[in-house]
Amino acid sequence: MWSIRKAVGNWQNWPGGQTYVESCSDFLVFCADMKRATESAEKAGADVIRGMTEQLLVASIDTALIAQNVVVAAESEGLGICYIGGIRNNPQEVSDLLKLPEHVYPVFGLCLGYPDQDPEVKPRLPLAAILKQDAYDDSDDEALVASFDDTMHQYYQERTGGNKDTNWSEQLKPLFTSKLRPHMKDFLNKRGFGIK
Repeated sequence: MWSIRKAVGNWQNWPGGQTYVESCSDFLVFCADMKRATESAEKAGADVIRGMTEQLLVASIDTALIAQNVVVAAESEGLGICYIGGIRNNPQEVSDLLKLPEHVYPVFGLCLGYPDQDPEVKPRLPLAAILKQDAYDDSDDEALVASFDDTMHQYYQERTGGNKDTNWSEQLKPLFTSKLRPHMKDFLNKRGFGIK
């Protein structure tokens, strides 16, 4: 995890010009790091096989776990947070700025600061839509998502004074259409996280 000081370069535009990045008190970059583990295994005598998908998953999951703990601690102290996935818009530039070695890559950013607003807690998908017991059963998911879309539409309308006319499903569309970040595969291969 790295903290980027405001005075370092013109990095604020790399995550897509998001206003939270420019205005937050602190901006952290969480990086998946297999360098230390790879080198330690080699020193212990392992004939290390690099670039396995499992290594990418382990490093990324570990990164998300530590970030979530930082968020819980920050929020318990009254700080506000905002995850910034847009850090992957320009992963090479971020890596260069942070002098990241091979086997380390930036996963996401995190804005920290005391909030200047107090919005209500953003609704989340109902537990019944995400918790499956004994087997994957999605027979109720369509109805649960439709209801949640109504909830989110109302939330966005109230939070923005009627200026945001969308819902959860609509907000997901860019994930499958325009925010695909196809450059990430080549970038990860160059960082030593080849997909094997």
